[in-house]
Amino acid sequence: MLNQLFLPTLVLFMFAAPVMTDNLNIKPGLWEFTSTTQSKGAPPISAQEKAEMEKAMANMPPDRRAKMEAAMKAAQGGAARPHVHKSCVTKEDLSKPLDMGDDKECKKTILKSTSREQDIRVDCTSGTHKSSGTMHFIANNSESVSGAMDMQMSDTGGAMTVKMNFSGKWLGASCGDVKPMSHK
Repeated sequence: MLNQLFLPTLVLFMFAAPVMTDNLNIKPGLWEFTSTTQSKGAPPISAQEKAEMEKAMANMPPDRRAKMEAAMKAAQGGAARPHVHKSCVTKEDLSKPLDMGDDKECKKTILKSTSREQDIRVDCTSGTHKSSGTMHFIANNSESVSGAMDMQMSDTGGAMTVKMNFSGKWLGASCGDVKPMSHK
């Protein structure tokens, strides 16, 4: 459940973040990003969602429940494996600041911004779900980026910490069949 709901969003956000920041000196074109994520704690779901999930698990036959619990543990453990993603970065992407979506839910604070490094603090609230953390991006050179993210997420039914390290390398000026990121 955690991987299905939270990690893909974080991964996509992290892949977009270093290339959508207006000051990083990197090339447009096809990029390959590799990330490794580690999480600790319970999935940040509401108390009601947690109670519903526990009730559904309690009503499962023992063999099915054991399989479900094993799958959930495997999904969380699998987050530590590297994830590789290709992305087409355009000149337009590089000219736009980091897009956090609905400003009512997330506040972005740029702590440091140079052509080589960016430090960003993010605080989000959506109902009872809260998340906050920092992101650090480094343009090692125009064809290589790296960075890290530390996030804390909570809701009435759980809290967790997510740490992600990532690196990206420029593969070439042509994106081939990889579509550019969408713009708002």
